Amino acid sequence: MIEVENLHKSFGSLKVLNGISLSITKGEVVCVIGPSGSGKSTLLRCLNFLEKPDSGTIRVAGEPAYYDMVDGHQVLHPKRRIADVRARLGMVFQEFNLFPHLTALENVIEAPVHVRGMPREQAIQKGLQLLNRVGLADKADHYPEELSGGQRQRTAIARALAMDPAAMLFDEPTSALDPELVHEVLEAMRQLSADGMTMIVVSHEMNFARQVAHRVLFVDKGVIVEEGPPEQIFGSPVEARTQSFLKTVFDR
Repeated sequence: MIEVENLHKSFGSLKVLNGISLSITKGEVVCVIGPSGSGKSTLLRCLNFLEKPDSGTIRVAGEPAYYDMVDGHQVLHPKRRIADVRARLGMVFQEFNLFPHLTALENVIEAPVHVRGMPREQAIQKGLQLLNRVGLADKADHYPEELSGGQRQRTAIARALAMDPAAMLFDEPTSALDPELVHEVLEAMRQLSADGMTMIVVSHEMNFARQVAHRVLFVDKGVIVEEGPPEQIFGSPVEARTQSFLKTVFDR
């Protein structure tokens, strides 16, 4: 579904991604863990082209995404083609980024109507189905300020799903929530996994990674230090850096 080969990204003199390669299969849930500043969020932002990689290759469903590498240089695809790929990779951020002047339903249908040209009535029916899917059927007419943080984040998930993505990218989706609200968002994500959605999740929620992920990547200093099934990464990590990180996390 998603292939990354030798991805590099720097901000000035700071190297953030240093040759990351990975492959995500259809229906797979991959959790990316690691210390702050390790490059996890930048990896997702490059996958969705919110950040332009310096070099490397990204493929979605076997096709080069966003650009071709020609003689070591990036040749960007036309804007429409870039937009089409981005729409296939739904993104959910730390902050909810909802339009405050629109209801939950209006936030969900905004892109299908104005980007895809979907008839409004059809979009409304789909939006109601998606809000029901994330447990918010009774909140369709509520504005973001009338929703809890967990409800806002679930609305953001429904909004991303409204574009029928092939995969979902989650960038620490619970980090801005009060602890008692984390569960409802993770439960919605668990349901997506059970429905077979391909997901890449950057998260500090180790129990979610342990219970839901098919594979866990430990990233540090812009490289994948270690990867494997959750039982191996959390139960018997091989690399000393992984061991040290997990000891710090679980000893808090």
